Amino acid sequence: MNIKSILLFLMCITLQKVTAKEIDTTATISIGGIQQYISIKGKSIDSPILLYLHGGPGAAVSSHSDKVTQQLEAHFVVVHWDQRGSGKTKELNKPDALPTIEVMKQDAEEVLSHLLTRFNRKQIVVLGNSWGTVLGFHLAEKFPKKVSDFIAVSPIVNHTKSQKMALELLHNHFNKNKNIKAVAQLNTVKIPFEDAEQMLILHRWETVYNGSDFSDEQFKQYLSYFKGWSSQWMPLYQQLYRIDLEKQVPDLECPLYVLIGDKDLTTHHELTKAYFDALKAPQKELFWLEDVGHNIPGIAGDKIQEIVIKNIMND
Repeated sequence: MNIKSILLFLMCITLQKVTAKEIDTTATISIGGIQQYISIKGKSIDSPILLYLHGGPGAAVSSHSDKVTQQLEAHFVVVHWDQRGSGKTKELNKPDALPTIEVMKQDAEEVLSHLLTRFNRKQIVVLGNSWGTVLGFHLAEKFPKKVSDFIAVSPIVNHTKSQKMALELLHNHFNKNKNIKAVAQLNTVKIPFEDAEQMLILHRWETVYNGSDFSDEQFKQYLSYFKGWSSQWMPLYQQLYRIDLEKQVPDLECPLYVLIGDKDLTTHHELTKAYFDALKAPQKELFWLEDVGHNIPGIAGDKIQEIVIKNIMND
C-alpha cells in the first residue's frame, strides 16, 4: 500500500468517526430577548433533528428527558427546549410579564431558526405534546418547508368544545350513578374555567371516570399546585379557548402524525378524530393508544417513541 492509499484509508476512518460522533450538550441561547435553555442529545450528530415541544404550559421535561425520548436519541438528534417561564429557562431569568401565545409562538420560530442554522439543515422534525401542539401546528403551518414531519400528541383542537363535551359526559355519568358529591362539584364548573379549582374539579372527575381514585386529600394537595400554576399561566391558558383548528388550520403542507389516547377527555379524543378526518395533508396517520388518557408521555412514552421511529425513519 503506497503513502497516498494509506492517507486515504486514514481519512476514511476519521470521517467515519466524525459521522458517528455522539452529541450530548446543553446551551443557553438568546430567544425573544431573554436567555432560554436547550438540551441536545443524539448518537450521531448527522441524524435528523427532532425538536420536542413540551406540554403545560410550564411543564418542561428536559430534566427527565430519558423517560420520554431516550429511544429517539438513537435515531435523531433530540432537542428539548425549556420554554419561556419553564424549567431552567425560568431559573435563568427574572420574573417578567406573563407570556402570551403570540410571544410563545415567536419564541418557537426563533428556536426553529436557531436549530436550522446551528446544524446547517433545511428541515427538522417537530414533536409537540398537548400545549406543545399549539406551537407545533404554528410551525408546521407557517414553515412547511422547514418542518419535515409534525407529530402531534394529544393535540389541542378546540378547547371550548372539548371541555363542554367532557363536562356533559361526566354530568350524565355521575347523575346516572347517583354520585352526589361529583354532581355537586361539577355543577360549579364553568367553561371557560373561572379559576384553578374549577380546572381541578373537572380533572378529578375525569380521573375517576377513567377508573382511578381521587380522594379529598388528593384534591387538597393538588389544589395548592393548581393555584400556584394558575397564578402564572391562567392568562395564557384562557387564550386557548380561542383555538379552533378546524377553522384556523384546515390543511397542512407537511406530513402529520397524530397520537391520541382512547380515554382522553382533556383534549377530547372524538374532536381529535373528527379534526384528523377533515384535515388535508400530503400524508397523515392517526394512532390510537388503548386504555390511555391525556398524559401519553407519562403513561406510554415508549409507545410514542416506537411509533415515531417506525414511521418517520421509514418515510
